[in-house]
Formats: sequence, C-alpha cells, structure tokens
Amino acid sequence: MPLVNKFNNSTIVNISPGVIFRELLSKTSLQDERLQINYLKIDKDIKYTIKNEVDEASWIQIIDGSVSVKDNTLDKSQLLFLSAEQEIEIYSNKNSVIIHTIIPKFNRFDPSIDNKNLPKMKIVDWGKEPLLKSEHDDRKRVYMLSESLVNTNGVKGELIIYPEKTSCPEHYHTGGEHYQLIVSGEIIVNLNGAECQLNALDVLYNFENENHWFYTNNKECHFAEFFVPGEAKTVWTQTTNVCTWSPMGKNINGGKPSRLIEKHVHGEGKGI
Repeated sequence: MPLVNKFNNSTIVNISPGVIFRELLSKTSLQDERLQINYLKIDKDIKYTIKNEVDEASWIQIIDGSVSVKDNTLDKSQLLFLSAEQEIEIYSNKNSVIIHTIIPKFNRFDPSIDNKNLPKMKIVDWGKEPLLKSEHDDRKRVYMLSESLVNTNGVKGELIIYPEKTSCPEHYHTGGEHYQLIVSGEIIVNLNGAECQLNALDVLYNFENENHWFYTNNKECHFAEFFVPGEAKTVWTQTTNVCTWSPMGKNINGGKPSRLIEKHVHGEGKGI
C-alpha cells in the first residue's frame, strides 16, 4: 500500500539552536530502508552540517530561502547532490527550508557507482533546464536529477507542474519506487480508487505496481518526484494516453534553456 505522510503529523525536533528538524519519511518505514526524507528549517545566519556516510548518496532541495555552501549561493532553482562520504556546512542566508533525502547503500541502485568517480558535490541548476510540456494536457515538467546531470542512474527526479483543473492518466511503475513531495499548492491523488488530498510538504510514497493518478481543482500544484532507481518504467493503464513530453524552448523562468532535450515518452528518453 502507498504511504501518505502528512506534514502536519510529523514530529518537530529542535536539534540545535536555530534548526528545526522533521522526519517526513523514515527509512524504517520501508522494508529495504531505501531512503529517508528529512525537513530542516534553518534560521538566518545559522550554520548546519550535513554528512554522508561511506555508502550514502543524498541531495538537498531548497524549498524556501537561500543557503551558501562552499562559496556557492543556492536558492529554490538549484539542487545539491552529494556523493558518498561527504561532509558540508550549510550557511543560511535567510530563514530557509530545505529537504534532505538520503539513500543508504546507494550502490544497490547503481552497481557501477564506484567506477564513475563522482564529484564530491554537484550543484544542479535545474531552473535553467528545459521546460517540457505534456502533449495531452497542460502539465509541465523539469528534470532535477538524472544520469546526464549527476552521472548516475541510481536516482531520477523532476519537478512536475499541474495547473488548476488538470489531471494525468492512471499509471504505475515497475523496476523502482518513487515519492512525491508537494512543494506548493494542493492536489488530489487517486490510489487504486481511494482519493486523498495532498498539501504543501506532504509526502506520498509509491511502491512498485501501485496504480495512481492525480488531478487538481482550483489551485495549481508543484511537486517534486524522485525515482529510486532512476530507470524505473512507467506503465499506463490507458495506452492511448501515454505521456509524451515536448520541449517548450525555454526554462521555467522564461529564459533560454541550458541544453536541448528531445521529445520523449517519460522513462524512455535518451540522454536525459
């Protein structure tokens, strides 16, 4: 069964002065301890250290505010990917909210990871990535993590935009599991016929082979979606509505995209 973790039900922990911690998804709630999702609210001018263990990979998504890491200033348009056995200090330039997702034993999902010589950290400027549009409706997507962006297919992530009164076809995934983190707005998810409303910072976790689809009413919704491993396949229960994504010739901010991504079916594109 899918896991729906409501943000308001998560426990607040003051782990150090100026830092509030919430566990949005515990690795112990998953049989294989595939990942963990942590929420951190860091007050202005506060420093916080994040450390990956020897077998971990993780990434930091900025939800609000701005942080500095090793002379790099990051906001909501960037994502920070950290390879194994790395330690960084985050300095909060404003009152900031970040989401830290950790994958233990990352080589389970990319067995060749030890031969790839990943950088210690990689800043993904996804705000400059191509904005893609569904050919069937008004949904849009931007890739945030992919093999081309971070040199591993152990994870793939996207920001998905649902304008108001928009839906997607029913589908499920094989070869991987994934979660959605609601960044803003609200959305209704249908899970095998049962509906649930998701709001900002709620987390939905889907295991393999679980039918689901989404729709919005009178509010737009943005959510981040991450697959582990990244090569999970999407299976549509209505094959006539297979989702094909086409580049719009701009990034999410309206500027020139940093690269070209060809039209493709989700999960089947090359060089993503």
